[in-house]
Amino acid sequence: MLYKIALAQINPTLGDVEKNLLKHIEFIEKAVQKKAHLIVFPELSLTGYKLGDLTMEVALTFDSDFFKPLLNLSKHIDIAFGFIEKGKDKNSYNSAMYMSEGNVKQVYKKLYPPTHGMFDELRFVARGKEIKIFETKLGKISMLICRDIFHPSLAFLSYAGNADIVLALSNMPLRGLRGDKPGIQTTVEKAVDTYTNFFGMFVVYVNRVGFDDGLGFFGGSFVGTPSGKKLASGDLFEEALTFADIDMEEIFKKRQTFPLLREEDLNIIKKNLDRILEDSYG
Repeated sequence: MLYKIALAQINPTLGDVEKNLLKHIEFIEKAVQKKAHLIVFPELSLTGYKLGDLTMEVALTFDSDFFKPLLNLSKHIDIAFGFIEKGKDKNSYNSAMYMSEGNVKQVYKKLYPPTHGMFDELRFVARGKEIKIFETKLGKISMLICRDIFHPSLAFLSYAGNADIVLALSNMPLRGLRGDKPGIQTTVEKAVDTYTNFFGMFVVYVNRVGFDDGLGFFGGSFVGTPSGKKLASGDLFEEALTFADIDMEEIFKKRQTFPLLREEDLNIIKKNLDRILEDSYG
């Protein structure tokens, strides 16, 4: 089965959810015109990244009426985007929402918000607690948010849950510019290439562009495939709506020729993790 995925590499306006909502609608309508099946936005696409004390002001419950325009558009195309979630536990979360057919299909809370160096997330948001693999009309999907990508355990859990596509929503800042390519972009591409090759899945990486309070983001969105191809490479530093046609048959072919998931014994993993936890914290 062939599916068209739209990568919406946008530059959100910090703290202006109304303005950012209009930008989402604009990009979604363009993707619908191109007959895309799914559009993916970056991390915190509705709010911007360096929110600080603005975090609680832009937080929304996942069922807020604010999302109704997006829910209506999701009758025509599946939509994944980032926002600050006002949790039922009275915490704020850096979350990603997936909409389909006029409904909220899934909400994922970032598991590893970084707090070191230029990052200060855990001062303002709480950590999520679980990876969620869910059924869509495109297949089984899981979502990761930015720093989560650098934790192979989370990609493994998606693979263990038989995910076909991992959506990686990102606000990866520019670091290590050498020549025409940021060093951090190379790191992301190597990580995604490893996951797609060994786990036989698609990874859709969508990174924002622009600046928040002096922190710059480089874009470079792309789709990694089970056969090792890189599709729909977004430009550096510029807003872009790029499209990738993915063939789900690639997953079947990869997992037949490299049958790691068929060989996997999760009981071995669980037994050894239990032992490690007991040795370390028991």
